Order: sequence, then C-alpha cells, then structure tokens
Amino acid sequence: MVQIPLTLIKNDDGSYTVLSNIFNIVTEWDTLDEAIANGQEALSCHIEWLSKDDDEYRVYESLWQSMNTSVAV
Repeated sequence: MVQIPLTLIKNDDGSYTVLSNIFNIVTEWDTLDEAIANGQEALSCHIEWLSKDDDEYRVYESLWQSMNTSVAV
C-alpha cells in the first residue's frame, strides 16, 4: 500500500484546509474531523478516477510527475 501525505492547515477563521501536493487536491472544512475524513475521501475518489479504465500506468505516472515537480511559494 502506498501512503500519500496530506497537508493540514488551520485557517484564521478556525476552519481547516487539506492539501495533496501529489494530486493537487484542495478541500476545506469547518472541523478537524471533517477535514481529515473528506481529505482522505477526495484523495480516494481522485485515485479511483485515475484508474477507472484499469490503466495503472496513469496512476503511477501521475505520482511520478508530481513527485518530480518543484513548486516555489
């Protein structure tokens, strides 16, 4: 099983933002529990969408490209 890290940010208004740098997922929720659960669900749905046609290569290609991309903030 591949573990994919999610970044969790507490916003000034008390809400939470969940980011996945690998799949460019961003989601925001009111509570920490909602943020974690929905961040994991968003990641799961994205991976399912990528592999919808049983082409595992697309999933690994997306992972590889994301891991080899530098982003300056």
